[in-house]
Amino acid sequence: MFFISNLRCLLPWMLHYFLNRIHGKSVLINGIPYWCPQYQELQKNLTDNYPIMFEEEIGSTNENSALGRVSSFDALDRPVWYGIMIAIIYYGINISWLCMVWSAASLGTPTEPERRDRYLRPLIIFQLIAGILFPALLLALGLSGIQHYRSDNFRCGSNVSVPDEPPDEGVFFRFFSVLMVTYALEIMFWPLVFVSNIVRFFRKHRMFQPRKEHAENRIQYMIGLMLRCLQCMRCGKAGGKGFRNTGQLKDFAVQFMELANFQTNLDVVLSDIYIGLHMLVRDQQEKRALAIQLAAMKSNFIKILAKEQLQTKDYAVTAEDGDHPFPSLPHRKMHKRASVFILQQKEDSTYQVCERDLLLQSNEEDRVIMQELAYYSKYAQIIYSRLRNLILQEFGLGDETTHFTRDSETLFDSGYRLSSLECGDAILFYASFLNGIVSTPYAILVDTSTKKVLITIRGTMSIEDMVVDLQYKPALLEKIGVVCGSNLKGHSCHKGFLARSKWLYNDIHKTKVLKTLYCNESPFKDYGLVCAGHSLGAGCASLLAIMIRPSFPSVRCFAYEPPGGLLDMELANKSEDFIVSTVRQDDMICRISHQNFDALRHDFFNILARIKVSKIQAFLDIRTPCTGASVKHRNAKVLRHETDIPTDTVFYKRLEQFRLERSEADYEKLYLPGKIVHLLDPGDQRPHVPYYASKHEFDRIVISKTMASDHSCVDLVGVLQNAQLSGSEGKSMVSFRCNNSIVLQEEEEEEDMNDAHLFMLFSNPYGRLPIVLTLSAFVAVLCSIVSVTVCDFLSRYSNYYIDDELKFEALLENSIGLFGYRLLDCVAFDQDENGTACLEWTNSPYCLPYTEDMLRDFDWVLKAQIFVACQMIFAFISLLLLCISTCYKIGRKTWIVICLVLLLSTLFQGLVFVVVKNDIFCSALDELIEEWDIVLSSTTSCRISRGASLAIAACCFYFMSAVGSMYLSLHLHEI
Repeated sequence: MFFISNLRCLLPWMLHYFLNRIHGKSVLINGIPYWCPQYQELQKNLTDNYPIMFEEEIGSTNENSALGRVSSFDALDRPVWYGIMIAIIYYGINISWLCMVWSAASLGTPTEPERRDRYLRPLIIFQLIAGILFPALLLALGLSGIQHYRSDNFRCGSNVSVPDEPPDEGVFFRFFSVLMVTYALEIMFWPLVFVSNIVRFFRKHRMFQPRKEHAENRIQYMIGLMLRCLQCMRCGKAGGKGFRNTGQLKDFAVQFMELANFQTNLDVVLSDIYIGLHMLVRDQQEKRALAIQLAAMKSNFIKILAKEQLQTKDYAVTAEDGDHPFPSLPHRKMHKRASVFILQQKEDSTYQVCERDLLLQSNEEDRVIMQELAYYSKYAQIIYSRLRNLILQEFGLGDETTHFTRDSETLFDSGYRLSSLECGDAILFYASFLNGIVSTPYAILVDTSTKKVLITIRGTMSIEDMVVDLQYKPALLEKIGVVCGSNLKGHSCHKGFLARSKWLYNDIHKTKVLKTLYCNESPFKDYGLVCAGHSLGAGCASLLAIMIRPSFPSVRCFAYEPPGGLLDMELANKSEDFIVSTVRQDDMICRISHQNFDALRHDFFNILARIKVSKIQAFLDIRTPCTGASVKHRNAKVLRHETDIPTDTVFYKRLEQFRLERSEADYEKLYLPGKIVHLLDPGDQRPHVPYYASKHEFDRIVISKTMASDHSCVDLVGVLQNAQLSGSEGKSMVSFRCNNSIVLQEEEEEEDMNDAHLFMLFSNPYGRLPIVLTLSAFVAVLCSIVSVTVCDFLSRYSNYYIDDELKFEALLENSIGLFGYRLLDCVAFDQDENGTACLEWTNSPYCLPYTEDMLRDFDWVLKAQIFVACQMIFAFISLLLLCISTCYKIGRKTWIVICLVLLLSTLFQGLVFVVVKNDIFCSALDELIEEWDIVLSSTTSCRISRGASLAIAACCFYFMSAVGSMYLSLHLHEI
């Protein structure tokens, strides 16, 4: 982060310095900087005459002269130059340090760091020293420079007004300030690391180890602080006013400590988590493919289904009555009911092929279930925010309204319909929008088309809801059963959802809305009762249905994607008579439970211990796309067999201790409620396929790209309405599905990793040649920049004649650049009664930019500057592409583009040299000489100076980089 911030601020500051230098703002005139009011007048007086710099003795002798000595050049320019050079050196050291750390990190494995530790420790010590010295030096230079520039009225003198644009204002000074702040933070970072290590050392001692209760409080505070930060980021729109963090997170803190373990430190970092989870996905893919192969060996029917799936490249293969695709298997009879083969993960992390029943179009019960699920899903969706917006806009209630109630006179009227929400048959009777730790928004409606009274409950949407989600410790239901009139002894459920459900039960009883709707005078007394909700709302709806079932035996509940750890197994099975839950594809929320997290953690640590290559090699491997055809071969390169895990490593010993401590914790396992309808996504924008799932299918968390998006409620209605029931037109279907698109492969082919396009720092996909080309282009850019900044691109030598007789050879040497010219200094003079005359001249170390008159006379200057701008643009584009080529595998066309851009840079750099070196320039200097009051004739010759030499060198380096790029484009297939 510091490196990126430094670079973002350093580059604009360098650009600012570069522009000031080529425009002559680095020159002090009589000690006055360019931002002072009197600077322009001094510069005008200097350039109105021939730009010669007089010695101080001449200036003091001829006080009436408008020309004064240009002084203190180094005072403004040299400190800035030193600071920029030190900053560039420091940044180069950081880049080199990262390269060395990257190389050292390629040794060892994630769980065996001993080989790389002996290299990383000296590098860290070096960075610890350099990370304090260089930022401290740069910070001292920056602060002293600010103090120097602000002294004596910004160095303009006390007798003038304050400058209109002082140096401590503007965009570039802000970049400079941010740069100084980053250096200050770097100075603070390493001492904080040192203090943290000391604190960690003392904490390891038994005397200083905090008690478990203190750790629980610390975790509660940290999680509460994170939720408060989320509240501030959302400007209070996410709720949080009712959250006080006074013990609501205690249960989660305890379970988090047991999950992550309080005693044993496994020293796992974020990169380990990233690599471990990706390799876990790959290992699961291999095990799923193995399970299919084993099942195919036992059943020819499954083998043929797998082959058909491979041929059609679909998720499912269908077989309809009258058109059996397996005539060679007469012993295989069609199921009376359509089925699906799924892969279910066992406790030992392996998979087994299981057969499940699909929902049939010809089955009345199945068809009604899907129709009801699709119909009532819209009510679980509108309760999130659309219903409240409707009440505010159409029913005329204020923004602070927390309840919607109807008068007793109009209670049974057909008004307050939700037509604008595409629920024209729904009549709103009551709504509560209170949202606290125990209170939750819900609404009571009447659907006249289905003749149902509906209770819809909102899911997770606020910080308070997140706190309730985290309270997933099992809570007993015995007391609740006594109050509700149901025998719930020995049963348990999600603690947070139970608190919400108790509030819902009491609030419904308090408002007496249901009692009124089912009274003898009500036209809705014969209507059935339905509870519905999504996510958290689904969990609360399920518990509420259990609580009110003694009073409403016909109650039905539709739980859309409820959290996994909700009810104990016995109660979940009993609720199948009146609760239907839906799970979409790989929804993570439906699989969340304490035991599932334990299993995921166990598999993660196991796969981390099996990695036998370095972390960088593993990262490179997981970034390469992997298909089912090559997963086994690819895993064999990276992972050890489970029986070959080394047991003598420090990590493995800590892991064993960790598992021993964790085995002491035991919680009752909770499951999804009711009958479960799992919606399979066949891909290719096709409708989902529903089947009846077992509760044990959700005992493991499935890691996939859609594990979070599958829980979305946005498209839930469309998914359920378009779900495809099997056996259309009275025909049944046999379906085979391999979870996560893993298909049976009889012959595995190694995937060509050369076709993978990865962005890996310092990965060098084309070897060392792109690095050489990048360095060559970088040197060329530096030469171009320096050739522009200097004011001695060419030097002009003059020989003077009187009466065709050579009197002075090379008397006057004039040096010019692309943006300025060098001043002359008088080193020998003669003084008489007529005044002071200079006898000998020499170049001074000071430069001034061209005036407007000079630019009008010298048209070649503008042409040269245009060519310089074009050359710089093409040069930086080529340099950027070459840098990318050292990290990313680009194509042949891109290398051709790099070659062309480098050739254009060479062309424009050469045009700059050609334009400046023409005869017009040399004759133009004669015109300046003719302005003197001395009559003489001269011959001139222009010679290459430092700037032109650097320009020629830049052309050579650009051309060499272009040739190398062309070579790579022609021999790309050989690399």
